[in-house]
Amino acid sequence: NVLVAAVTVVVLNELIERRTRRRWSLLAQSALFALTQSARATWTLMLELLEIAEVESGDPESLIADARLALDTPRLSEAVYVLLAQEDGRARLQMVCQRLGQHCAQVIATWAAVMIEARPYAEILDRHVELAGRLEWLGSVLAQNEPAPDQTPRERNLTRSSIAAEYASELAEDEWLHDMTLSMVRLALRLDYESRETAFSIVSREWWTERTTGLVQDASR
Repeated sequence: NVLVAAVTVVVLNELIERRTRRRWSLLAQSALFALTQSARATWTLMLELLEIAEVESGDPESLIADARLALDTPRLSEAVYVLLAQEDGRARLQMVCQRLGQHCAQVIATWAAVMIEARPYAEILDRHVELAGRLEWLGSVLAQNEPAPDQTPRERNLTRSSIAAEYASELAEDEWLHDMTLSMVRLALRLDYESRETAFSIVSREWWTERTTGLVQDASR
């Protein structure tokens, strides 16, 4: 009886969760699209910063070609070391990480309440939080060790108050900066395609086409 009751609870919970996901399907898809955009902005902008590619926005074939470049570990690794060796390389990396981190954190804060309603979406959100955390840590370590000349008092206070600042001196080596940058690009690329795929598994492109046709037909009556 206990086993039957336990199984019944699990089944009921799964049915409730599925019903909840269906009820919020369009909202969940919008959240995943926003997260996908944030991840794509991260890896594509990093490729441009590393002077590996000029990403053509909105061109699927170009995006696939650029994604292959992001998976070319030797080339990506060399480009990161070249950037770090440049006189203003760390400053430019810092600026990009801070801007991307702020955008990523804003997207997560906007959609977190929606994404945690169901386990599959919560797991995806958690991985995007990891990406935001990597951006924040990398940007904060660089800002602590080599603050920008135009850094405001507020920015300086936030930087020195961050947990990353406690470890900034030991994480300043090129090897850590290299590995962090490389892992960030790979994670962002993976989240781009996985989040996009999940979004279209919730509501298909065909549904949108059929829905548009139906609304047009209703309007013409």
